Amino acid sequence: MTRGIVGAAAYVPYRRLDRTTIAAIAGGGGGQGTRSVAGYDEDTTTMGVEAARALLLAAPTATPDVLWFSTATPAYADKTNATAIHAALRLGREVGAFDANGSVRSSVGALFAAMTGRGTHLVVSADMRSGLAGGPDEVAFGDGAAALLVGDSDDGPLVAEVIGGGRATEEFLDRWRTPGDARSKVWEERFGETRYVPLGVAAWDDALTSAGLVAEQAGAGALV
Repeated sequence: MTRGIVGAAAYVPYRRLDRTTIAAIAGGGGGQGTRSVAGYDEDTTTMGVEAARALLLAAPTATPDVLWFSTATPAYADKTNATAIHAALRLGREVGAFDANGSVRSSVGALFAAMTGRGTHLVVSADMRSGLAGGPDEVAFGDGAAALLVGDSDDGPLVAEVIGGGRATEEFLDRWRTPGDARSKVWEERFGETRYVPLGVAAWDDALTSAGLVAEQAGAGALV
């Protein structure tokens, strides 16, 4: 029995910010195209519900055993946000609902827990990202949500199969936001690169070893 991703869906808010208007207001930044902006009555929970609903509508026979919700901008503190999504989806009491919040990479941890766990896991991630006026975060980021259904091959055809994985962990400041702050602080990219590149190489080598592959075999054709 093989484990992997059974289905996927996403939600992008209707409203857009035209990047060409940023410089005229903020005095800097801008660019081409638009970025998604959540409506006044949307938060990460409501966007997560939309993505999860779209996924479950496309897979009506799927029955999640566990719900994970990941966000760096939760609607509530000191309260489980995943339970609101659980209620909106009308999942049974026996379905566990857990938050994986705080870090922008918490969704990766939730997905890892689902991939290495048992049963069918519904992994939902949503964020509302902003930045300093005219700064790179305001231009590059956007609001939205995504949902993945992780299970075994007997749950249905797999969209993506897990053949191996790798991990490398080290503590350092790269992007952070202290409680109460609305926007992130970011380390200079040149410093972050000196830490990320060795960790990425180590994780990549670990993943190749666990999958029994060499780098030349890891192209798109080899993984289909």
